[in-house]
Amino acid sequence: MTHLRFKKNILSLGLGVCLFSCFFVSEARAAETVADHASFARGLAHYVIGLMHDWEGATEWAVEEYAKASEFDRASYAVRLRLGSDYARLNKFPEAIRELKIAAELDPKNVEPHYLLALIYSAQEDTFKATEEYEVVLKQLASDDPQNVDIHGYLGQLYYSQKKFDKAIEEFQKVFLLDPKNADVLYALGALYSENKDRDRAIEYFKKSIEIDPEHDGSLNSLGYLYAEDGINLDEAMELINRALKIDPDNGAYLDSLGWVYYQKGMLKEALRELLRAGELFKDPVIYDHLGDVYYKLNENENAEKYWKQSLDLKPDQEGVVKKIEGLKKETKAAK
Repeated sequence: MTHLRFKKNILSLGLGVCLFSCFFVSEARAAETVADHASFARGLAHYVIGLMHDWEGATEWAVEEYAKASEFDRASYAVRLRLGSDYARLNKFPEAIRELKIAAELDPKNVEPHYLLALIYSAQEDTFKATEEYEVVLKQLASDDPQNVDIHGYLGQLYYSQKKFDKAIEEFQKVFLLDPKNADVLYALGALYSENKDRDRAIEYFKKSIEIDPEHDGSLNSLGYLYAEDGINLDEAMELINRALKIDPDNGAYLDSLGWVYYQKGMLKEALRELLRAGELFKDPVIYDHLGDVYYKLNENENAEKYWKQSLDLKPDQEGVVKKIEGLKKETKAAK
């Protein structure tokens, strides 16, 4: 089983973590051109009082002051950002989202509102909107600092999570150009090309990764699994996967790969042993599908159907597995 693992993942960041200072805005902001300077002064006064409440931890009082400041100075980015931030602290997410969206419109080049929006959407488990906001943040950061390997890597991970494999590959290729001896990046590119159904390129990058780091278990396993899927180089595949298992012996994905090599070699008892171990460690539709295939070959149709159904429970949109179950039912009916 190809098993893409990222060591750093921006999507896992929690509400308490910031890549940059999200909440600090200097009270000595540059004066804006406004028609009524007295109104501006009143707004600034409420803003400063709000800051003082924030520093004292009196968030509700701070919100009251920022709200008053926004009435006097509706076009203030700083006020809207602070107001949105404090609404989020109070778990008033609809109000926070409203204010942060206004802040983003007032200063389109500033990524702070988008980052806070992403954190809020993540807290609400709205993955689609969260990833949209993270994308805005990362694209802007990548534009500001095109030589930053980590930012391109984060953006590539984000595209991978959205299954935008072409865009993910584009970002990781940028990382590769900046850091061509990075085995993790080569592994990620191999996995992405595999997802994109470009097996030749996938094999190429897995091999390059192993050349740089002969103990890169992800690449060892993934290259072996691709060979096993194609039914080629099975002895080499077994050797590669066993090397990966020496590094990570309880990895369910690696055990699945080994089981599948045994299956392709016709060693069904050995395949069953490894796949059952994999299934105990890792609930995955591919493992259960493979177990169904092995049991079918062993003429244990009841177990075959059981595991194929478990595979569908985890991932319902598998036409191939559905056809296997339907075919098994027809065979059973015809045998009666």
